Amino acid sequence: MNRELAHATDYRTWYEAADELDRRDGLTEWKEDDTSDDYDWRLIRSRLRQIRQYREDRAWIKLIHHLRQGLHWNLGNTGNPELYGICRVSTKHLIRDYITEVASALNELCDLELPEFPHAVKLKFFEEVAKSYGRSALMLSGGATLGLFHVGVVKALFREGLVPTVMSGSSAGSVVAATVGTRAPHEVEELMDPESAYYHFWRILPIRHMLRRGAVMDQSQLKRAIAKNVKDLTFEEAARLSGRITNITVSPAGVNQQPRLLNYLTFPYLYMREAVLASCAVPILFPPVMLMTQDENGERVPYMPLLRWNDGSLKSDLPTLRLRRLHNVNHFIVSQTNPHVLPFVSRHEPNTRGLLRAARNYAFSSISGQARSILDLARSNMPNGVLRTPLDTASSILDQDYRGHINIFPEVSIWRYANVTANPTMESIKRFMLEGERATWPRIEMIRNQSLISQTLDQCMEKLESLGTVVDLPRGKPELRVVKGERARLGKP
Repeated sequence: MNRELAHATDYRTWYEAADELDRRDGLTEWKEDDTSDDYDWRLIRSRLRQIRQYREDRAWIKLIHHLRQGLHWNLGNTGNPELYGICRVSTKHLIRDYITEVASALNELCDLELPEFPHAVKLKFFEEVAKSYGRSALMLSGGATLGLFHVGVVKALFREGLVPTVMSGSSAGSVVAATVGTRAPHEVEELMDPESAYYHFWRILPIRHMLRRGAVMDQSQLKRAIAKNVKDLTFEEAARLSGRITNITVSPAGVNQQPRLLNYLTFPYLYMREAVLASCAVPILFPPVMLMTQDENGERVPYMPLLRWNDGSLKSDLPTLRLRRLHNVNHFIVSQTNPHVLPFVSRHEPNTRGLLRAARNYAFSSISGQARSILDLARSNMPNGVLRTPLDTASSILDQDYRGHINIFPEVSIWRYANVTANPTMESIKRFMLEGERATWPRIEMIRNQSLISQTLDQCMEKLESLGTVVDLPRGKPELRVVKGERARLGKP
């Protein structure tokens, strides 16, 4: 079974091998035992029994009241990573049963025809619960050619129906996020085939051109590669087509500007291709980029032509704070491939126990804290000039948090670093993608459990918003109107 696990090429094969190994190791009994000090199992079991009883008794108003003020993400610490570190597959059956029961109850309430629970009241209920509960986001870091790992991560999640509606990408991650974010749902499957995308992003300039352009790489080749993968749409157009909220980070090339998170809310008329080009513009390798926007006549024009933008991972690799504020995200799945991050970041999920892990985290935080203090001292005594910008960038890199609630990493190896800025062969592409899939498979059930309820709420909202809601007109006569909420703006049915 260990051999099948190590050489699996699809999730079902991996899952069956991992599940069998769990059984052989006697871990099935651990899953069946509700008790654990790592979560409030009494609370979860009690609430599971209540929901089942209300559904059996058809006590719908009690069920609605019960869910409205008692449905919260990570209730009873059910998202504790310690609960997913015992078995190769999944966790306590009680957690799985509770989450599944809640999702079934929500779907039943969504379809329920009840005089005391009319459409307008039902829609308000789901809107409020969804806002209270929050949602998940998939965040794809920078990483140059190592970003091909992200493609495998997205493939593994897509095949299981687990790609969140909200996605963010910086640098290499922006290419993957934008490629998915400019496709209709039925078009995403073809992107899972390595033969269906274009991966030649790199071409070194002749020396004379390097000196003239102030860059090492040919940006026209990068632009050509982006154009072959990303449809030429504005953020608003892409959201309507794909039904996804794509976020791309860019950093200012000059001073007196803040990094930007580009999406259909903040910059609806910006074109995504130039945004990706800017997010990939690593200083020295590529020159900074001017963004392009669609004017009121539908024409393509420069956006703030005096400003230039570059690599989004320099100052905002993982824009957690902005995603929280803009999109109600409170659960972050991170695929991290940044070469300068991988050697130093812990592979274990946050808040997991262990003396060695704690010692390593303490040592790293101490060293990074000292480095930040030295940089801050240098910056405070350095006038604006040639050296100020790299010092600001270095400080931003150290200040960032490169982890989320669930983290997916590639292995660190000489082969990967040797291919950071190389055009990959088809063999390398397949290897990167398969590594992304294999790194994701052990996280699949954790992701499924932690995102099922928010996905169900989204699906119920889509269904209800497509039916419209009753709105009182000035004359007092009701009229059925389609709700123009977020899903309508995203082009969802």
